[in-house]
Amino acid sequence: MMKLPNIMGKVLPAIAGAAALLVASTAIDKQASAAETLDVGAIQPLAGDCGQWGIPIVRGMQYWADTLNADGGLLAGDGKRYMINLKTYDNVCYIPGEELKAGRKAILDDNIKFMLQTFTPGSRQAIAQMTTDNHVLTTSYGAGYLSKDHPYLNGGITGSPAAYMLIASRAIDANPDVKRVAIITSDQSFGLAAKAYFEAGVAAHPHVEIVYNESYAPDATKDMLGLLTPLMASKPDMVCQLGWVPAQYASAIETMEQMGFKGVHCAEGFTFPMILERVPAEQLAGRTYFGYAFEASEPTFSAMGHGLYKWYVEKYGVEEWSPYAPIGYASMMTLEAGIRMSPSIDSKVVMETLYAADVVDHPLFGPSKWGGEEIYGANHHLLTPLPIYNLGPDGNVVLDHVVDHAAWWAKNKDAALPRIDAGGQVFK
Repeated sequence: MMKLPNIMGKVLPAIAGAAALLVASTAIDKQASAAETLDVGAIQPLAGDCGQWGIPIVRGMQYWADTLNADGGLLAGDGKRYMINLKTYDNVCYIPGEELKAGRKAILDDNIKFMLQTFTPGSRQAIAQMTTDNHVLTTSYGAGYLSKDHPYLNGGITGSPAAYMLIASRAIDANPDVKRVAIITSDQSFGLAAKAYFEAGVAAHPHVEIVYNESYAPDATKDMLGLLTPLMASKPDMVCQLGWVPAQYASAIETMEQMGFKGVHCAEGFTFPMILERVPAEQLAGRTYFGYAFEASEPTFSAMGHGLYKWYVEKYGVEEWSPYAPIGYASMMTLEAGIRMSPSIDSKVVMETLYAADVVDHPLFGPSKWGGEEIYGANHHLLTPLPIYNLGPDGNVVLDHVVDHAAWWAKNKDAALPRIDAGGQVFK
């Protein structure tokens, strides 16, 4: 077992399962006692290696809740204010069976009506019928799996896996010398989704060839050199990956650099505090393309979003910063927008209000349209703009470009959709 980064070492000794996160997340401002309470659920991995994803996501959700609660609660369309009470549930590592257990606890035992879960298609499918039967409006940081038969599932932001095709496409646009692409993903549900969407992004550029395209079992990461040797033998100009937890990705980048790779790295996010301990910033500058929701450490895209970064590093330390914190924060804002518009806090009414809006005024991304019918048979995916970032030579993140998701899809779907379908990610 690798040595886990500080995000785990500091948090896990203080919790038993999700207990400490629950304690931290349920403090409600006593001065706002006149407001009612709205329980919101989060299903994420809260321990082990995958906690390097889940814990920052929950922390981002907590910031969202704290910000609203400090203002007296979320002002809903019914004219009442609601204090947000965040409850967390552990799915171990986005495992469908564990997602189902967590969903039963949240929905059947705790009567949660508003929730965030992973985009991982298998996990979304695991609780889809339960959310429908119990009217639980469940968003995610992306779509993954949606269906007209399960309208209570939505994709709250562009997020995963759609972001992968947009990142790959942007990286190719920005680097005309890229002609050979390697794709490496885990063989889990989320990795297979990423594989199809990376392929879709490359398909928009017919002059570019995929020279390596393999999935690996989680245990393979114990031998990073062995895992990367065949990839490097394919002589790629760009490597796109999904599946390594942050500590593993830092090791992988160091290994590829030591093996002589000088091309482009393409991923949903980079945990630079870990990576820059191994590889100098000036060596990676301009070579790391990423975008998930938004990067809060970069101040120009959203001053409001940058507030999350300042809160996070003050509370946990700059070495703890993770690009996964903003995705929980941004995704919950879609539910927030629906609750603000809805004449009732009833989850069915909130859902109907959201889908009836041709354009949703997302609090962070601004006006965004629903899409997804070609992939999911229903327009339940909010196509928010996707800011894409890179690393500057000083070690700071810089904004590279903002992709209009809806416009990109309209232009490139004829090339992209067959690759998504071939990868088993069309659920119509």
